[in-house]
Amino acid sequence: MPETPTPFVQRRRFCSASLAAGWVLLGGGSLLGCASPPSRVPRDPGTLGLFSEESADGFFPEGWDNYIIRRNLKRTQYQKVTLDGRTVLHAKAEAASSGLRCDVNVNPLATPWFRWTWRVDAVHLKATVSDDDAEDTPVRIILAFEGDIQTLPLRDRLFFEQVELFTGNRLPYATLAYAWDGQVPVGQTVPYVRSKRLQNHVVESGNARVGQWLAYERNVVEDFKQIFGAVPPGRISSVGVLTDTDDLKNTVEGWYGDMAFSAVQVTPSNPA
Repeated sequence: MPETPTPFVQRRRFCSASLAAGWVLLGGGSLLGCASPPSRVPRDPGTLGLFSEESADGFFPEGWDNYIIRRNLKRTQYQKVTLDGRTVLHAKAEAASSGLRCDVNVNPLATPWFRWTWRVDAVHLKATVSDDDAEDTPVRIILAFEGDIQTLPLRDRLFFEQVELFTGNRLPYATLAYAWDGQVPVGQTVPYVRSKRLQNHVVESGNARVGQWLAYERNVVEDFKQIFGAVPPGRISSVGVLTDTDDLKNTVEGWYGDMAFSAVQVTPSNPA
């Protein structure tokens, strides 16, 4: 009979699997031994990411903090820079994986429209959220939704408990990421392999639109209903960004522009 893995081996296997979905941990927890962001007053939903109103001083945007996936991974470099005449958030990952996170207190039913812009100048076509061994993204935005975890199916609750056991942190009720993928077609949603409470929705794919600023406006309530089958039961507690290349070990750069929630639609939505 095969030997039963020791707790240490089990923990190591779990951590290795979790690295393939580092974006999940931006929504509510960090792996054991990693630095969590300090407690602070959540940003106003309408001003959480107005980078263009800040100075291009090379630092993080106001209210945003580095979020480390694992200390043994190289960090993605994030800083405010000037590009195309305005201040934006620049991300550069050289075989690296870490994100930035901003605490918010958003009622999605009152402010369902989330808009943002981003730009990527090159996409690794092997990078895809559909493969744990190549789960890198040039740009990704992650929303953490709160709710009653005890209402979830047993399998999900067991997974959440395992994460809390090994990390000391709780995952949010649901995590929704908007991703630029190298392969998955626009409009498709890819769940994390170990829990369907963690979903990537692909809004851009391939390299056809690299080198230009792209704008998006999503109704997060409608997206949540389509993907999770119900309206969000609670608030959005954080917004994160993740540019990572730790799986394929390449270098990628991305730029994030202003992002905000609002009660009304401002521009026609991307149909993805």
